Amino acid sequence: MSRVCLVGTGVPAYIPSRVHTGPGLRLEHFARSLAAAGHELMVCYVDGHGRPQLEPESVGLDGGLGADAQTRLTCVAAHEKHFENGGLDAALAEFRPAGLVGVGVQGAALAARLRTGLPLWADVFGDPMAEAQAKAVLDGDDGPLVRFWNMLGPVLAEADRFSAVSRRQADALLGQLGLAGRLSRHTSGEDMVTVIPCAAQPAADHDKASLRLQLRERLGIASDDFVVLWSGSFNTWCDTDTLFEGLELAMTAEPGLRFVATGGEVKGHDERSYDSFRRRVGSSRYRRRYHLAGWVDSQELPAFYAAADLGVVSEYELYERRFGSENRVAQWLAHGLAVATSAKSELGRCLAARELALVWTAGQADSLANCLVGAAGQPQRTAATGEAGRRWAGVHLGLLSTAAPLLEWCSAPRRSGDAAEEAALSLGLFSEPDSVVHLLENYLAGLGPGQLSWRSLRWLWRRLTGRRPDHRGSS
Repeated sequence: MSRVCLVGTGVPAYIPSRVHTGPGLRLEHFARSLAAAGHELMVCYVDGHGRPQLEPESVGLDGGLGADAQTRLTCVAAHEKHFENGGLDAALAEFRPAGLVGVGVQGAALAARLRTGLPLWADVFGDPMAEAQAKAVLDGDDGPLVRFWNMLGPVLAEADRFSAVSRRQADALLGQLGLAGRLSRHTSGEDMVTVIPCAAQPAADHDKASLRLQLRERLGIASDDFVVLWSGSFNTWCDTDTLFEGLELAMTAEPGLRFVATGGEVKGHDERSYDSFRRRVGSSRYRRRYHLAGWVDSQELPAFYAAADLGVVSEYELYERRFGSENRVAQWLAHGLAVATSAKSELGRCLAARELALVWTAGQADSLANCLVGAAGQPQRTAATGEAGRRWAGVHLGLLSTAAPLLEWCSAPRRSGDAAEEAALSLGLFSEPDSVVHLLENYLAGLGPGQLSWRSLRWLWRRLTGRRPDHRGSS
């Protein structure tokens, strides 16, 4: 087995007393799988809300995958600047990893900045440019395209192996690698991109009935009310207008229908969607039947899953949805919670094709309302759908089975065939100088004062010392 360094931007779910979002769940997925396979791990994660802890800390990772005892791993909490100024050099030198795994495109970009020369697996969790498009729609400005490409470009140039969250995204990622000059004679025959879907650990043996009763009593929800759950971020792809309008119609038709939401805004990325939804709820005549809990500790989530009868997903028609997936749906399935989905993602379409979810038409509030009212009118059938989903997830969405390609690579991390080669292609916009200036202005406008100051000082230092970024190719 090998020593592997994981790099990510989400707080891992095994760090106690924290709120854990999608990137943290992906980090936990990889960490638990690698630990169960016998690898020694160091996790370097960016915690934007806490103080850096560059001194490695030993953390217990409970079993859950067949292991009886806890696995010890090393954690390092860092800030973004530590990946470029040598702040992690001492920890890496002490741990001596055989390879790096960047979890999410941000984690992969940070891992690339370390310049260790070690083999790098880049988990591009969702298509960054499709996500940039979704944010551009929300902001009414195309500036995000520059920022996201600035993050993705070095990853395409530097990483040796890649993973995507869906088959469609894997195909898109291969196209991006082709444009970056990585599909050359040196990489011919290499399986450069593989799919690692969203996964979920099987639910623990909680007293589900007791959890259900306790949380409903806490929220003031009757035992025979029908509870629709939203958990996770209100992100750029989430159609909160249709969600609200559909809920209003359903509540009119079904007096016992309640809505519970955990999660909220995505700091620094999408703080509008949740705020808009929350304000509409506040002015609703049914506002007492909405329960917006905000971000909650991950240890509390099983109680919310137990208290609910149906989880709901509301999506815009976006390329981000065609390429993306939903960690929240994987979690619901593992806990036996039935799913109502607009089925735009690969996971949603898969569940719909197998009749493992209730399906409604995206963008149509009346379709959503009919779906919710129908589910409330047939609670036993809805529960049976959830149980069927739980059994399917146990076979197809296990942590170890989904991570099998990563586990195989980490047993002997290796560089790609073109690692020592100069890229034959160079991506850029230099044929259109006016476009470069326009995009640069948009990029600078999107940086906060702290980022702008830091990047300006870094640029000045590089000019004075003559140091240049060491990319495999330009991007």
